[in-house]
Amino acid sequence: MKHILIPTDFSTNSWNAIAYTVQYYQAQVCKFYLLHTHPLRPATIENMSTITLKSIMTLSTIQLQEFKDKIARKYPNSKHSFDTINEFFGLKKAIRACLNKYPIHKIVMGTKNASKKNSCLLRSNTTHIVDSITSSPIFIVPDNYKQRPIKQILFTTDLNRFYSENEIQLITKITAQHNAVLRVLHIKNNKPLTKIQNYNLSILKKGLSGVTTHYHSIANYNKKETIINDFIKRLDLDLLIMVNYKHNIVQRILQEPTIKKIGIKPIIPFLVIPENKIINKNPKIPTHHEIRTHNKSMV
Repeated sequence: MKHILIPTDFSTNSWNAIAYTVQYYQAQVCKFYLLHTHPLRPATIENMSTITLKSIMTLSTIQLQEFKDKIARKYPNSKHSFDTINEFFGLKKAIRACLNKYPIHKIVMGTKNASKKNSCLLRSNTTHIVDSITSSPIFIVPDNYKQRPIKQILFTTDLNRFYSENEIQLITKITAQHNAVLRVLHIKNNKPLTKIQNYNLSILKKGLSGVTTHYHSIANYNKKETIINDFIKRLDLDLLIMVNYKHNIVQRILQEPTIKKIGIKPIIPFLVIPENKIINKNPKIPTHHEIRTHNKSMV
């Protein structure tokens, strides 16, 4: 059974993320956790009356139930069940509490277009969660994105890091599940690949040999987010995957001034995979143990 955490603010954008997710997992047994938070400071809560606090909690409980009932009406599925969670925490704290309490496999979040009211706040919130929650995959669904078959998947890498067996297997599994084509994109500088990059590329090619894979390299003449989005539009791709680790392309995108100011703006669903810290805690050059372990898995 899959356990999926979906934060919601009861907006149309939030509903879109929920609708996409239940359709994405329509063939799998899943338990969905609908999380709503009230980001009030402890001092503020202390100064509020019990009646006011109960009123706030009651209203959001009703709204959570309405979302739950709406899902049951529009997407009935005997394989799916739902829990609702109401917290007087900030979103980051509430998500961490859920990760500690429940066997969460993935967090799903929506993000709004620039034209939407308050979109900067939500997009910045999504960016903040991606930047701070590194123990669970995070799936970001763009506003108004319609469900469609996943035929082509984009995986971006700077090739500076050795990818673990588990990380490569997850990418391969997702690609195989959808019978999709995987496109690996390297955003390069104007220098030849280093010895480490060439080695990491060879490991990727071995690990991904079981799925149809194409490799692409683009010079870094623009903002990384712009390069990726242009590539997605040109090839009409359906899903973007990145591994989130220190100093990698995800972190550099998050540090770009535009992203820091207004947040992530994916144009297709975007899966951020956490670093596999057990196998590859702080990699620069793979250890002999990692090389033996990985090569053994290729036999």
